[in-house]
Amino acid sequence: MERLGGDGCITPERCRFFRRQLGWSQEALAEKATLSVSAVRSFELGKGSSQGYVPGSLRRASEAAGVRMDSDEASRTATVD
Repeated sequence: MERLGGDGCITPERCRFFRRQLGWSQEALAEKATLSVSAVRSFELGKGSSQGYVPGSLRRASEAAGVRMDSDEASRTATVD
């Protein structure tokens, strides 16, 4: 599984980065994470906590796609197959 992200804490920046690497829109991410589009949008704008339900759902969606959002070094160099 490829790693995209940071220290185990999902930040808005990491979320946007991983979503773009996968070629997903906010709508697609929301669907895959079983969240509302407004929840994804708010999180990416920094209006949500980096802990709790939304980040957990985002993490599970990314892992289902074969990507982990918890490695700083990969966040700078990752490519997704």
